[in-house]
Amino acid sequence: MKLDRLKLNIEEVPFKKTLSFVPLINKLKEQKKINGSLDIQGEAILKLVEEKPELARADFDVNDVEKFKDEIHVLMGYFFTPVQYREDIGVVATPFDDQNFYFTPKYLELYGNENLIVEMVEQKDQDKCFKTFGMLFYAYSMILKRYYNFELGLGYLFMYKVTDKLNDLVKYYKLEIEKSCIDITYTGKLPKLSEEQLHKMINNPLDMDFWLETLPLDQFKFSGFLPFRYVDISQIEVISSLKSQLLEKSSIINRNNFNQLEQNIRSLLELPNLKLGIIAFGMNQGSVENPSDFWHGFLSADRFKCEDYRKTIYEQAGEQGSPILINDLSKRENPNEVEKALLDEGIRNIAVVPLYNEDEMVGVMELGSNKAYDITFSKLRIIKDIIPVFSIAIQRTSEELQNKIEAIIKEECTALHPSVEWRFTQAASNMLLKKGKGESAKMEEIVFPNVYPLYGAIDVRHSSVIRNQTIQDDLLEQLELIRNVVSSVNAINSMPIYDQLIYKIDYFKDGIKKGLSSGDEMNVLNFIRYEVEPLFPHFKENGEEVILAIDNYKKNINQGLNLVYKRRKDFEDSLGLINDCVTSYLEQEEEKAQAMFPHYFEKYRTDGVEHNIYIGESIANNLNFDRIYLKNLRLWQLIVSAELARKTEALKKSLPIPMDTTGLILVHSQPLAIRFRQDEKKFDVDGAYNIRYEIVKKRIDKAKIKGTNERLTQPGMLAIIFSQEKEIAEYQRYLEYLISAGYFEDQIEYHTLEDLQGVYGLRAIRVKVKNGKEKDVLKLAEDLKIEN
Repeated sequence: MKLDRLKLNIEEVPFKKTLSFVPLINKLKEQKKINGSLDIQGEAILKLVEEKPELARADFDVNDVEKFKDEIHVLMGYFFTPVQYREDIGVVATPFDDQNFYFTPKYLELYGNENLIVEMVEQKDQDKCFKTFGMLFYAYSMILKRYYNFELGLGYLFMYKVTDKLNDLVKYYKLEIEKSCIDITYTGKLPKLSEEQLHKMINNPLDMDFWLETLPLDQFKFSGFLPFRYVDISQIEVISSLKSQLLEKSSIINRNNFNQLEQNIRSLLELPNLKLGIIAFGMNQGSVENPSDFWHGFLSADRFKCEDYRKTIYEQAGEQGSPILINDLSKRENPNEVEKALLDEGIRNIAVVPLYNEDEMVGVMELGSNKAYDITFSKLRIIKDIIPVFSIAIQRTSEELQNKIEAIIKEECTALHPSVEWRFTQAASNMLLKKGKGESAKMEEIVFPNVYPLYGAIDVRHSSVIRNQTIQDDLLEQLELIRNVVSSVNAINSMPIYDQLIYKIDYFKDGIKKGLSSGDEMNVLNFIRYEVEPLFPHFKENGEEVILAIDNYKKNINQGLNLVYKRRKDFEDSLGLINDCVTSYLEQEEEKAQAMFPHYFEKYRTDGVEHNIYIGESIANNLNFDRIYLKNLRLWQLIVSAELARKTEALKKSLPIPMDTTGLILVHSQPLAIRFRQDEKKFDVDGAYNIRYEIVKKRIDKAKIKGTNERLTQPGMLAIIFSQEKEIAEYQRYLEYLISAGYFEDQIEYHTLEDLQGVYGLRAIRVKVKNGKEKDVLKLAEDLKIEN
């Protein structure tokens, strides 16, 4: 019962209460009158009362408890036998008060141990109001039974959680009350309660104000005492908690949740050294499999694969379908590699429990300890009821992981752009409707007609030349390093074969300096790997100087690639940073552009970043398209291209290899159709006429100005290519505006381009991008985490 909605305005119980042993004395006298005699304990109590009549006072002063300490111990023997006194956690209190006057030793141990945290479950703030509520609830339970013949079950109303700070083990106790030694009296006229009133009280247990109003307590008097016992219900509570945890999502995949599961299992089995492991193992035709890659095992998945668990206790547990328990791994004869690794991890005692779901093995549970014989079959019996829930949890987790993997693949590789997702949903729905009618159905063709294309690219200038130069630089360095090795050997122990190797190295160096030809890199690397490096063990016999030369060679070699990979790495890093810069900015701005009007957008990396945009009414579901949106997107593309030119220029000084970028836009005013290609999982232009647009895109990056040898695309400039005269006039207006806005220098170049293969009559405009503001440069470097 959660008590955060408790309604109670009083702080003190409104009835009279006194400590008295008379109810117990009268109870024993009545039993003797009926049965003729009592047991030894009962006779001893009555005899003691005859000798000490003070004990039979109707109102016993609690301050006299210490004076009659031994006598009260005899009286309480009626409730706590000698064995119960030693073993039970018990206490006796005055009626509905906080005055405890008799304790068992274990009660004193519980509350006197500074390493134990005792708290009430679901009511950590045990304030005065809550204590008053507890007293009232117990009082009403007695009144309703005595005067209204109604049993108010207290059940698990008050539970305590005890946590050992030394090992975090937890135990749970419920509070049982003995109510037979309380006398209740009422002065005046007893209130009548209708069945409706009674049920309303029971249905509102936290509205204690309503209870007090319905059945006032000020005329009641309670006389006697209340013995309490703390009953251990740890197994019930921990098992219930484990089941609840395991039925939650991410119960075993989340590391924090998993750690809590492990701690609960420790508490349940009372084993502070216990370790828990779970692996999604399966058996398939005699093979051990881990289909979902879920692995929270004792041994790392990187260290041991599924096949390593063949012929081990794990496979044995799966084959026989029952737990395997090894009391002491250290005493196993001829332990296999997995068992040796478990010992290395400190696991001496291990139980492997197979997990099944609908007769199919879905995983194994590992229980381990660093102490031999810690885990026994009797311990395993305790957790048998939660094994099926573990099976459900691991099956669900495996399915969730598979779904997430598929979602990632879809998102990263074949995700649908949000602007067109509605059409695919529509097509899938149509297919399901046809299948529902029993018709043969397949996914219908997805075509968007009458859409306007926009194409743009940010390319790295002379990337092929730079890439070849970095390869040359790395090869020359590697040849020089290997030459130093051979020369050092030859200087100590001159031999003609060493002269021949030096000649071959110099031959390769001279050839590479003149230019890198196809196959040169492979020839050099094969020569080094198969003709020189195998001689290293022999070379080392020639002394310390040779060994140092070999060590220096190896120090400069990339161990994964087995070659010098410095300048090439600088090139790849530089290219990657440029592409990351362009991609992140494009994605950021494209998200804003979608708010203007929905359109299809895609980007892809080469030695730079290219993007395609398609906009039109067929893509924008249930929206009216106007050419104003096309014009707006064209202007947006020009602004973004200018900003990208600024950002990549600002980035250049922070790159390992400074590289220039060029900007290019292709204008195509005629609408075309795009079709989704199921085999390639991407959109492509549709129709023979529209194919020309794709051909132009592939060839314009190398276009030259007619009558010159000058490439149209130049660093720091934006080139815009047209096939129709009217397009130039439109873009001229845009550029005049952007010049005034400070994006471009006030000079527009007009060019005619040399004919390309299959492409004739192209015109172009070229403008120089104006330098951006310094704060943009700093923000860019911060975003990319580049140190200047």
